[in-house]
Amino acid sequence: MMLEQRRDIDEELRDLIAGPVRIATLDLAERELQRIGRTRASKIGAIANAALELLKLRRYQIFSAGIETSDTDAAILSFSLATNELLAVATVDRKLRAALSRLGIATVYPKRHRGLLMSKSVAPSST
Repeated sequence: MMLEQRRDIDEELRDLIAGPVRIATLDLAERELQRIGRTRASKIGAIANAALELLKLRRYQIFSAGIETSDTDAAILSFSLATNELLAVATVDRKLRAALSRLGIATVYPKRHRGLLMSKSVAPSST
């Protein structure tokens, strides 16, 4: 959506988040984009390829997920819980956003006419 509208994610993140911002991704997310770019000749494949090009051009850091799985969402959840750094996960996936929210992990997500939004990070429920 953002790439489609030629919006700059770095600029929008700086506007959204007070303080330093470092954009990174997981190796599994990169592989998923590669797969989508190869297997879908449609608009979605083109957007995946544009996202890969952005990763390369801007030299965003790519972390190893640290687990063996083919489930990118599970890797994102696991990595987010294991890291000791303050982070927010950017995603358009509503199910992943809900799972992250239940774990107290903030998410960044786009809204077509409002730009990027960030959920509040809350402590996970102990019940």
